[in-house]
Amino acid sequence: MVSFADLRDAKPDLWQVAADDLLAVSKQTERTADNIHANGIKALEDSWPDKTGDRARETLVKVANRMVNASILSRGAMTALDALQDSIAIAQRELTAAVNYATAQEFSVAANGTLSMPPEGEFSIIKYLSMLSTQRMIDDAIEAATQADQACVEAIAAVNVDPDNVTQEDAQRRQSEAVRKALQEMRNLLPDGLSRYQVEQWWKALTPEQQQQLMRAVPVELHNLAGIPDDVKKQLSDDGRGYDPVKTVSWALANADNRDIDVFGNNCANFASHSLRHGGLKDKMDFWSWGTLDSDNWGTSLAGDANVPGIAGKTHTQSWYNSDAQRQFFLEHGGAEVPPSAAKPGDIVYFNYNDGPGGHPDGQSHHTAVVTAVLPDGEVLYTQHTPGAANQSLSDRLPMVEQGEGRQGITIVRPKETW
Repeated sequence: MVSFADLRDAKPDLWQVAADDLLAVSKQTERTADNIHANGIKALEDSWPDKTGDRARETLVKVANRMVNASILSRGAMTALDALQDSIAIAQRELTAAVNYATAQEFSVAANGTLSMPPEGEFSIIKYLSMLSTQRMIDDAIEAATQADQACVEAIAAVNVDPDNVTQEDAQRRQSEAVRKALQEMRNLLPDGLSRYQVEQWWKALTPEQQQQLMRAVPVELHNLAGIPDDVKKQLSDDGRGYDPVKTVSWALANADNRDIDVFGNNCANFASHSLRHGGLKDKMDFWSWGTLDSDNWGTSLAGDANVPGIAGKTHTQSWYNSDAQRQFFLEHGGAEVPPSAAKPGDIVYFNYNDGPGGHPDGQSHHTAVVTAVLPDGEVLYTQHTPGAANQSLSDRLPMVEQGEGRQGITIVRPKETW
C-alpha cells in the first residue's frame, strides 16, 4: 500500500525515464527482427538452399521471433509505467491541494496524513466537518495512488515472461492485458466515492493539462461522475461533430463482441457505423438519390436496419460497410483527418496499405476501428470488431499488423455531420 509519505515524496518523472528506456528497447528489437528477416533469412534462402542452410534459417527465425516477442512485451511494460507516472502525478496533486487547505485551516497534519483539530480555540462543528471532508480527500488520493500502483504491478507481471517461452499470440495477449491495466490506472484516479462538492474541489485542484488527460483517457466514466462541471460534460459529449462521442465510445466498448450486428464477412466498418449512429450521427440518405446504391449516401435500408442478410450495397451503402469507401465519405462530407497526437475518443481510425510494390493499392483502407481512449502520453487506444477487441494500443499493435498485412499507413478521421 502507498503511504502518505510515499505519495507526498514521490518523483513520478523517474517512471517516465524508465518508460522511455523500455520504448527504446522495444524499437531496437523491432529493427533487429526486421533486419534479420530482410537481410538474413531471405539471403540464406537465395544462396544456401541445403540442409545446413535450413538449420541456419531456423536459428535466425528463432532469434527474430525472440526479438518480436521482446518488443511486444516491453511495449506493454512501457505503457503501464507511462500511465503510472501520470496517475501518481494526479494523485499527488490532489494530496497537495488537500494538505495545503488543511494547513490554511490550521489543522494539524500527522506524519501518516491524519488530520486533527487545532489544539486551541473554540470548537466549531462547521470546522470539524471541514476537517473530515479534507481528510477524505487525503485518503482518496492515497487510495487512488495505491490502486494505480497495484494495477501497474499487475501489468508488469503480465509481461514479465521469457520471450523464448511464449508464442507471439500469447505475447500480444499479455501486452493487451498490460494496456488494459494502464487504462485502469487512470480510471482508479476518479473520486467516485466522494460527494459532489468534493469532486468539484478535486477537479479544480487539477492542472488544465491533467484535466485534458482524464477527458481523453476515461471520457465515459468522467462524464458520468457526479460533481464534474456541466461545461466539462458538454465538451465531452458535444464538441461540434453532430454526434455524442461519449455515447459512441460507450456503445463500441459494450458491443465489440456483439455478433448480432454482423451482416458481412468482415464487419469492422459496419461496427464503426453502428457506433456512430448510436452516438447520434444521422444517416445521409438524400430523398432524390438512389438510396443505398448512391455513393454520396451513408446509411441503411429498412432491411439493413433489421440486419437482414442481403446483397452488399443494397441493404447498406458502401460507405457504411466498406473501410475505404467510409473513410472517403467522411472526409468528403465535413470530416477532418487528425494526427494521432490530436486524436480524441469517438474518432475513427483506418488502417491503410502502404507496402509499395505489394499486392494492394497504397492508401487503400482495409480495416476500421473506433478510438475509445487516449492515454496521457498520446497513446491511442482503439476498439474493433471482427475480431472483437477493446482498447487496443495503436502504436503497440501496428508493428504486429504490419507483419501480417505489410507496411501500414494510419488515417484518423473525425466525422462531422454536415447534412
